[in-house]
Amino acid sequence: MEGLQRKKTGEFASFSYTERGRELAERVSALLTEAGYRCIGAEVEEAFRRCDLLVFVGASGIAVRKIAPYVRDKFQDPAVLCLDEYGRFVIPLLSGHVGGANAFARFLGRKLGAAVAVSTATDLNRRFAVDVFAVQNGLRIGSREKAKRVSAALLRGEEVAFLTDFPLRDTEKLPEGLIAKPPAEGQLCIQISAAPDAETENCLVLTPPIYCLGVGCRKGTPVEAFRSAAELFLKKQNITKEALFSLASIDLKREEPAVLALAEAFAVPAVFFTAEELRAVPGNFESSAFVEKTTGVGAVAARAAASCAPIRVAGKTVVDGATFALYRRDFTPVFPESEDTAGFLFLAGARYQGKRAFAASLQREGRVSAYREVPKQWIDCLTAAALREDNALFTEELKRAVTALAAEARSRREALLLDSIGGGLVPITRRERALRDAVGRLQCALAAAADEVYLLELGIARPLKKFGESVEKL
Repeated sequence: MEGLQRKKTGEFASFSYTERGRELAERVSALLTEAGYRCIGAEVEEAFRRCDLLVFVGASGIAVRKIAPYVRDKFQDPAVLCLDEYGRFVIPLLSGHVGGANAFARFLGRKLGAAVAVSTATDLNRRFAVDVFAVQNGLRIGSREKAKRVSAALLRGEEVAFLTDFPLRDTEKLPEGLIAKPPAEGQLCIQISAAPDAETENCLVLTPPIYCLGVGCRKGTPVEAFRSAAELFLKKQNITKEALFSLASIDLKREEPAVLALAEAFAVPAVFFTAEELRAVPGNFESSAFVEKTTGVGAVAARAAASCAPIRVAGKTVVDGATFALYRRDFTPVFPESEDTAGFLFLAGARYQGKRAFAASLQREGRVSAYREVPKQWIDCLTAAALREDNALFTEELKRAVTALAAEARSRREALLLDSIGGGLVPITRRERALRDAVGRLQCALAAAADEVYLLELGIARPLKKFGESVEKL
């Protein structure tokens, strides 16, 4: 689904109020449907409750008034976008991070060629957003207040310690502001953990719900006794109930009050399997002749848990007459590359047309960290290659130059500037003609490699390419 976050049902709804707005809403609906979402016809109240995304085409004030009665908090609200009826601007109004409104807005901006008005502070300042990281990795945030403190610290330029009980990939790099070491006294910390006692005053715990608790019990087992036994089992495994994604058992327990009450208390679904399905689960499991005679399968808890997750944590364990087993899914935290920093900007135009002033404005806005002219040595190298009149040699040198310049610009978040020359006049000398040709071909190659391209004329920046596509194509 093109990197978009499915939070609830994969459904969206759109609302428009003019003929032009309806035309754009239909186009937006087609794009989202192509990306794997399903459009529903619903009023705002129902859509707000059901959908991942609400799209309003029209005045933002209309959208704000429509959703106002239903807004709760960013951990529950859907993403809400507003577009003007000409499709020039996409504005995330609600749930930019957790609900994915910023990602939806960037997606539609790419497809429509629209400007995206993201206003969340961590995005504007290119800082790590812990709530986005949590959503992308399916992690549960232990404390909203501590999540706010972490974001505020990173925005102030402070370092935040980062610890994880689940190892990162060898190639994974921590985002700017995070350091992989235990926190100093008073320092904020992020820790990915499934342990029940990981939370401290300055530690924000992110819990992966990757564990399945297999359960078995005698008919009529007291609800409170069964719950106490389950809690004791999890405590011995050093796993918090927030790390569970499901309970699992045999279908004979589908109506067992103790099992249903435990699922409700732990706020997870309970799934049930037939004896035939459990017998088909591969692996070695400790069996009981009594259980097999009663249920048709010799191991209920372990086989049920293994049906939901592949990695064994604890096999059949009896606690106060109840049986439990714990299995988990594989999990490796990842830091997805930011869409905003994946490409680089290229500014072209004749001298004195405003390239440096425009680049400086991009730097002030935080869209680039720096800007510079294409180094003279690359132009000299390409000019020398052009003078040799060997097209294969020139093509090789051009590729080498663009590869190096693009890699540096991306890594440094720079804008590259290059003066256009020639202006339609044929230079007198052979070297000047070679220089003109080299610069022209270099401009074309850099424009092809860049994420955004602007042509500066009369001090005005004209966008030629955005989001990796020509503006005309968009």
